[in-house]
Amino acid sequence: MNFFQPTDLTKLLAQIQNPEKSNVDMIKRRAKGSLQWFLEKESKTHPVHDNNHLEFYICGQDGFAAIEKDIRAAVSSIDLVLWGFDPGMELVRTGSVWPRGTTYGDLLTAKAREGVKVRLLVFYGQIPFLGCVPFFNPIANATGNVPDIGALSCIPLSMLTKELHAPNTVGKSAPEVIKMRQKYCSSWWDIALRGGFTNLEVRLRKTYGDAIGKNVRKYLPGSVRTLTEAAGIIEIGTHHQKPVLIDYAPGKANAAKANSCGYVMGLNSVTDYWDTTEHRFNDPKREYSPEGAYWTKAWRRKPYRDYAIRVQGEALHCLNKNFVEGWDNASGYGLANGASIFSSSLEKERKSVQPKDIPIARGARCRAQILRTFPEKEDATILKAYILAASNAVNYIYIENQYFQLDDWVRMIKKVREQYCQAMMQAGAKPADIAPLHIFVVIPQPERGEMVPNTYDTINQLGQGRSVGAYDKLVQGRRKGDEKNSGGGIVKDSLKTAPANPRAELEALGIKTVVAMLMTYDAGNEAKDILIKKRDNHAQQAQADLEVKENTQANVHKGKADDVDVENYSDYNIVPRRYREIYIHSKLMFVDDVYTTLGSANLNARSMAGDSELNICTEEWAFTKTARKRVWGNLAGEDLNGGEGMRKDMELTLKSWQQRMDFNKGIKLANRPPVANSFIHPFEDPRGEPLVRLA
Repeated sequence: MNFFQPTDLTKLLAQIQNPEKSNVDMIKRRAKGSLQWFLEKESKTHPVHDNNHLEFYICGQDGFAAIEKDIRAAVSSIDLVLWGFDPGMELVRTGSVWPRGTTYGDLLTAKAREGVKVRLLVFYGQIPFLGCVPFFNPIANATGNVPDIGALSCIPLSMLTKELHAPNTVGKSAPEVIKMRQKYCSSWWDIALRGGFTNLEVRLRKTYGDAIGKNVRKYLPGSVRTLTEAAGIIEIGTHHQKPVLIDYAPGKANAAKANSCGYVMGLNSVTDYWDTTEHRFNDPKREYSPEGAYWTKAWRRKPYRDYAIRVQGEALHCLNKNFVEGWDNASGYGLANGASIFSSSLEKERKSVQPKDIPIARGARCRAQILRTFPEKEDATILKAYILAASNAVNYIYIENQYFQLDDWVRMIKKVREQYCQAMMQAGAKPADIAPLHIFVVIPQPERGEMVPNTYDTINQLGQGRSVGAYDKLVQGRRKGDEKNSGGGIVKDSLKTAPANPRAELEALGIKTVVAMLMTYDAGNEAKDILIKKRDNHAQQAQADLEVKENTQANVHKGKADDVDVENYSDYNIVPRRYREIYIHSKLMFVDDVYTTLGSANLNARSMAGDSELNICTEEWAFTKTARKRVWGNLAGEDLNGGEGMRKDMELTLKSWQQRMDFNKGIKLANRPPVANSFIHPFEDPRGEPLVRLA
């Protein structure tokens, strides 16, 4: 790794771009050309498919409901690529106590009993440096991607019920429901991993550190700053893909009634990722939180934000290629739960199906390209797509991402913008004549303090470093030579790539930025009846500690933050505040109302070169514009959805977003509801320098 040396992504951009010659009308002094949005040089392995119908879903309630509907309609096969799988989650929910609907485990086993072949390709990580067998793995279990998987029991399969169903929990207390759910999930895995469900097969796959290291060194050699960070990416890599594929090769007998479709998404098949677009403060349809007291009003897990795109048409060919490659090569652990020398090749079985053979939905008009990060194939087409699309932007870029931690990508945007501005001025334009580029970023507070430095480095390139108050203070202190406020080696690394005056730099380039986080309000005043033992994230704990230290809140007393009931001596002595963060798990980008990419990839070195990922992209303007208006209207209020997306619309929208965010911040302190049911607030993180840097 080239530690501390930024990666110049404009060099990779030059390799991606496909030059085009345009004829100039010398009389009119005009030329016509077209922008390259797809990775044309990758078309042999990642073809661009013309005939596709795409549907855009916001949040788990709508996305999972569509998936359940399609699974119920399946007649031949259901193929799931999974970072994680939770047999106990309900895709469609109607009640308030688990099970609130058909569990995912029951849904799949029911379809399998109908004769539909169900395949689950599940990531199950090995212990770093050992690659040990599963089921006793603290690293994998800590991620929560396979809830309640455990050691296989010694009970003969003949004695286990093959008709396992979620139990009736009516009248049970929250702790009892949690235990019953855990037992159901554990039993489901026990049966499934031993082949006890007819027509349902699970294969486990692991990652390969050598391939990950090679891919990172090839594409992002300078984006990994420390040995600790490099080890985390290489030794704790994941298969992070999440596509769904239904009835891909139904055969002649089922062809007429086949429901051939697929999904590309960020949504994980784990219960935490189910939420509604209302992002209610304490939605009873979300799972119980283990941090809530059982004797008070139930505390539910935090709100989650994510998306899915349903795919019909030729692009299913690439989803199938990705699935069969993974399925046929899933090594499992030994010969258990993986492909073996005795396994038939699914790739060979489906080889005869070509894109032209896939049913095309009426009105299919979207061109689409399936993109991947796949270290074993040295594939980094998602990174290349992000580079190419951002380089084309002249009006706006919208990023909504769980991990916005790739400052090399932002530097590339600024370098391309500088070249654009210079070319415009060489052609006779004045700086005031060059339309601004608007960059909207929506991110969560980093889930771990060790992720603060990479987040800071990236948003600081956009002039928003001050929002990470304590860390920015250390960076500026080191810049000024203030020994008392200069931090350690991690801060020193941040200073090496930090612009001296990022806001002035952006102003010179005509780039305007806004960085937001999302919060929901306790409209029902439920918080007063709830007690919890732990706040939702590390940043909130750091904020509470800071309030005590600086005594910034009027109600801070007896050495406790103002959300602590000082007369309560139990572990559950925190009363939730009336604003709660909406955790952004999204991996979404819009560019200029033309381009959309969505999938499993975060905007960091891990997703762009290390973990296996899968995205879809399209250049269909009607699809992108409609999706953008829906997303922005939901987050910021319908009056701030960006309108028609023209340059004046974007200029006004960005300014209005910042005003609404600032106003929401003010009324949050007064515990009053936000404007226009909006969720946007200024991004803030109170944490300082951690002991190590992680991605």
